[in-house]
Amino acid sequence: MSKSNYEKSFILLFFLVFFYVFYTLYAIYSSNVVLADDLAMIYLAKDINQNYFDYIASFVNSSTMSARPVSGFITGTIIFLSQNNAQIYFSGLLFFPLSILTIYFVLNKILAKEIACLAILFYAVSMIGTSIQFSPIMLNSNVATIFYVLSIYFIVVKKNLILSSLLFILSILSYEIFFMGILINILLIKENKKKIIYALLTLGLLLIYRKFAQVYFFTNSYQRDSVSNIFDMQRNFKIIVWSGKMIFRDYFVAIYRSFINIGKISIFEWAIAIFLSYGVFNVLKNFDFHLNSKKIKKVAILAFCGFIFSFGIFIFSTYMPTLFGFENRNLGSVRLFFTISLLCFLLYFIGQTKFKKNGIALVFSIFSLVLIIGNLGVKNSWIYANDFNNNIFRKIKIKLDENNIEKGSVCVDFDVYKEVENNTNFILREPLFFNHWESKELAFKNGIDPKNIIIHNWERQKNCDYQILIKNEKVLIK
Repeated sequence: MSKSNYEKSFILLFFLVFFYVFYTLYAIYSSNVVLADDLAMIYLAKDINQNYFDYIASFVNSSTMSARPVSGFITGTIIFLSQNNAQIYFSGLLFFPLSILTIYFVLNKILAKEIACLAILFYAVSMIGTSIQFSPIMLNSNVATIFYVLSIYFIVVKKNLILSSLLFILSILSYEIFFMGILINILLIKENKKKIIYALLTLGLLLIYRKFAQVYFFTNSYQRDSVSNIFDMQRNFKIIVWSGKMIFRDYFVAIYRSFINIGKISIFEWAIAIFLSYGVFNVLKNFDFHLNSKKIKKVAILAFCGFIFSFGIFIFSTYMPTLFGFENRNLGSVRLFFTISLLCFLLYFIGQTKFKKNGIALVFSIFSLVLIIGNLGVKNSWIYANDFNNNIFRKIKIKLDENNIEKGSVCVDFDVYKEVENNTNFILREPLFFNHWESKELAFKNGIDPKNIIIHNWERQKNCDYQILIKNEKVLIK
């Protein structure tokens, strides 16, 4: 293949990656998919009665946002702009492709552009932390990723430790997922003296904010870290077991469940998937797998260390590592480092063999296709979960109207645990209606007055004026 044709093949693959990403996000937007915490956030816009500056001040001054003022400012701005047009809320999804573009920009400065392009493809279709792809509120994870990746750029490429430190701090003040990533940043610094200065400067400024500035400026300050958990050996062992289960079992189960739902993938989606996998083949069949093998090995080892370190956030918090539900939202760092380490290790070991390029390209092409199918399955499951929630609330609306109920609390029982575990439409137990703060938006969308009718999930609240049981398409009220 001539150099000009090769460049065209690469540009086509790069374009297809972003076309796929924007397609999946458009599918979420056009289907009006709002789940879990997004339901609470989008409803907030309906009750805004302040000017922009007062609202942002009050929004950031909350227990959930005071520790994350950077992403809190962005999220609050989007919510404020959504008060007259709820569709604006979905603009939070755009931070996912922006984070992918940033990852490519930085990796392209360190490794070959082909590897950078493969990395963003595998990152985009990963089954780890799927909430950061399909949930607008998880822009905080994507913003944290952007700042963290740029902090590495200013160490490796620009050699500017001050800017790197500030970017790392901005990452943590967006979302804490890359806190343990500071170890990778320190490892990337060559001089021991500079390592110490970087660590002291970065951790010192973070400590000042957490323990002094945050408490001083925000009346609803909440310390999200839980240092005492470090000494809970039983919990730490559980984190190790869950982490291993997540990677070595749950990931493959998710792929399997995606293939069970393969019939839900449209012809257009099949075309995108096939074009993408062919694009991978077309680029790699001419790629020199022996090029920069030492650098690839070094990146692979560092990324693997980052992958292991990433689980450290679960030791310092109350969260547990899982691929399932909205609880997978904390895996942004794991997703990034896992993708890069796996890809670089594969490329390095393949580079040590004598396999033909076409064979290697074919393997990567098939691998890409499998991951794309899995990701499309998760996208369809998010859409299904949204439809499922609305269907539940439509049934509640009908039953309330039949019984002339206009005020009171309602506990709805649709056996949520059994549903997410046994319903094959769910790939990663996508979030169904569970917490009380999700009910107002669902009620509003389905014609129920959320100010007079308070709806709870039976699993969370059993003391209600009325109980509605939904089972096997039958709806009973007590």
